[in-house]
Amino acid sequence: MAPPHAFDVVETTIADIHAAYQSGRLSARQLVQSYLDRIDAYDKTGPAINALVSLNPRALEEADRLDAAFRASGFVGPLHGIPVIMKDQGDVAEMPTTLGSVLFKDHMPARDAFVVARLKAAGAIFVGKATLGELGAGDTHGSLFGSTRNVYDLERTAGGSSGGSAASVSANFSTVAVGQEGFASIRRPAIWNGVVGMRPTAGLVSRGGVYAGWPAINGSLGPLARTVADLAKLLDGMVGYDPN
Repeated sequence: MAPPHAFDVVETTIADIHAAYQSGRLSARQLVQSYLDRIDAYDKTGPAINALVSLNPRALEEADRLDAAFRASGFVGPLHGIPVIMKDQGDVAEMPTTLGSVLFKDHMPARDAFVVARLKAAGAIFVGKATLGELGAGDTHGSLFGSTRNVYDLERTAGGSSGGSAASVSANFSTVAVGQEGFASIRRPAIWNGVVGMRPTAGLVSRGGVYAGWPAINGSLGPLARTVADLAKLLDGMVGYDPN
């Protein structure tokens, strides 16, 4: 096995990661640790992008489980060992869902959002929850975390309201991320941070376990990635019939 951090996560893709897994150059644990190291170096220190509200304390444990599964029988799904960051508007079990607000800093849902459960089943690893416009609306500022910076110009905003998700992908804090949009909340921060984002047609992706900032049907979770191919792979994992 290659030594830790021999694989460069900067601008890597799902296909690159899977090829490295198959060749034995990389493990899911090494990959997750590389992203955690970048987050430690650049999110709250250094340039202080401030794109994350919280980290998953069990991300490395989940990586170990997937590494064991790969040794036993290969990939568990099309997103095997792919690190994902979720906008802190949707539930990831055992992580707080804060909506970026001090009002919900201790809110700990016991469930996964429908989309999160689907992505986990496909092999994705949730490494953290991203900043957002407080309560899911507006630019990426919140009473719980302050403001998120644009990766290309630290004096400018990351856009909103999914600015944390877009900045996380742009800064290589994860391979892909999930945002949520009512009107321009995925597309605007994607453009401003130089990544690919898509707002799916309302109804294509379930809103189960997601707290919408707009009391209407237009809110939708959507994928963010560095390439169109990775965006399509993430969207494929998100789409599915939700009986609820």
